[in-house]
Amino acid sequence: MTVEFWDPILAALAQGQSVWLITVAAACGSTPQRPGAMMAVGPAGRLAGTIGGGALEYHCVRQVTGGQAVPGVRHLSLDERDPHGVGMVCGGSTDLLFTPLTDPAPLQAVRAGLLRRQEALFCLPLDGGAPCVVPPEHGGQPHRLELPLLDPRRVFVIGGGHVAREVARLLEQLDYRYLVADDRPEFADAAYFPAAEQVVCTGFEELGSAFAGAQAPTARDAVCIMTRGHAGDAAAVRWALDTEAGYIGLMGSRRKREKLFADLAAAGYPHGPERITTPIGLAIGAVTPAEIAVSVCAQLIQWFRQEG
Repeated sequence: MTVEFWDPILAALAQGQSVWLITVAAACGSTPQRPGAMMAVGPAGRLAGTIGGGALEYHCVRQVTGGQAVPGVRHLSLDERDPHGVGMVCGGSTDLLFTPLTDPAPLQAVRAGLLRRQEALFCLPLDGGAPCVVPPEHGGQPHRLELPLLDPRRVFVIGGGHVAREVARLLEQLDYRYLVADDRPEFADAAYFPAAEQVVCTGFEELGSAFAGAQAPTARDAVCIMTRGHAGDAAAVRWALDTEAGYIGLMGSRRKREKLFADLAAAGYPHGPERITTPIGLAIGAVTPAEIAVSVCAQLIQWFRQEG
């Protein structure tokens, strides 16, 4: 969920246009999108977002522009053998929630919450009623689809060099939350990481203090270590191992890895290597910072998808 998604919707409503929000409420088998994916449709067609493209989107857009859309959940088959399906060959099925949007207030609240990095839920009644935004503690209602404004998963980018900057650019495009730390003021510069939730200038031995309490990595989070040298890597790895981070990736050569693992064993982390992915990224032959960033982010996508 991004701020940019809501801008054309609010603009259309301000012009008096009718807008429908179509949200994937459930998916079974092979489908193009997971629950939570959204698409907005106006009188002239799609305004923003996607629920998978192809025949499914075409069918839904026609429903709206043809005046046939009905508020509520609709079950659609994506199996071409089903005479009542939409003509796709995915083979699965999906439940789509059709919500007519008339009041801009809750949508403005969503947009403001995203800008403030607010922990909140965007709630869509399953009968197609008006959406609302509520605090997380007010969630858990079975009669509505509840979508967190912020993805609970985060990426901690430890190191602010050339590769880190390229990784950050891709993380922003992927709409992944990320934080950055480096021990050099000229590299821990928020101007290089405009979408970061936090950019910290700190010694790598002090990461535990910089990311303490609720800021500490959880099992849902990933840590990408790409400092400028072995000492920084070693300190960052020890910090990451002391957290619950579900993914710990380290950039470096085989020789660096062997020395680091030996140092970890001597420092009391004999099982540390089992939690570390090194070299970080998928093996695609990456060489340049941008290519390495692609391999790193591809591996992050793979890990996040496996973790659900």
